[in-house]
Amino acid sequence: MKHLYRHLTWTEVRTRAEQGAVIVIPIAAIEQHGHHLPVDVDNVLVEYVTEEAARRSDGLILTMPMIHYGFNEHNMGFPGTITIRESVFMDFVYDVAHSCVRQGFDRIVLINGHGSNQMLCNLVARRIVNTTKALAAAAAHWSLSKPAVDKLRESQFPGGMAHACEFETAIYMHIRPEGVLHDKIGGREAPSSLNEFIFDDLFGSGPMHLVNRWSRLSESGVEGDPNLATPEKGKEFAECSIDALIRFCREFRNLQVPPERDYNYKNPNL
Repeated sequence: MKHLYRHLTWTEVRTRAEQGAVIVIPIAAIEQHGHHLPVDVDNVLVEYVTEEAARRSDGLILTMPMIHYGFNEHNMGFPGTITIRESVFMDFVYDVAHSCVRQGFDRIVLINGHGSNQMLCNLVARRIVNTTKALAAAAAHWSLSKPAVDKLRESQFPGGMAHACEFETAIYMHIRPEGVLHDKIGGREAPSSLNEFIFDDLFGSGPMHLVNRWSRLSESGVEGDPNLATPEKGKEFAECSIDALIRFCREFRNLQVPPERDYNYKNPNL
């Protein structure tokens, strides 16, 4: 069965909606990833995870075309970065998801590959739930790989896995090894791990949320330690995310929706 939305005819799209396919929308960004990785890292990683999950899901998942650009103003000090204004980004993602709902799909999953998109994706998913009868959920693809990361991680916490780091470099080594410039991998940088209140990592952040302009903090653009990356780790990280996404979509498809109730006072004068 075809697993990519872009490969379907319009009649096949209608059939997949009738069958109850779960729509997965991969979302990421074009941005700098240090001296050793291309600017397409976020896109490559999340597209691989979502398309592989769909391919292996026996028709459960239908993956949408990639949304390539994200909210990235903090990285604009580095060439190669493209940023979309927050409101424009949210409206665009909402319109894509809402178009799917209008076609009859009632389970929408936003899978994000860029850190600064995540809060915005969460809000878009909530907006879908609040404005339609469909259910929508959002997650970063790395959050699905936590069991593998807990087992294999060597970089220190916090700050060792955040950007162009052990995690991202490892998966890119697994998916597109020819794209990694090994001779350009520099030393470890963890510039946003400032104190007990402000620290950043893909797998946990401090109680205070502060995203500074990145060129103030990092010389290479890296946050973490890419020297610890291996393609073997990357394969396990990716496989863990793929498996988790399939399992979540299966449970999401079967999730029962209770009837909505309105306990407000019905004022006859209004």
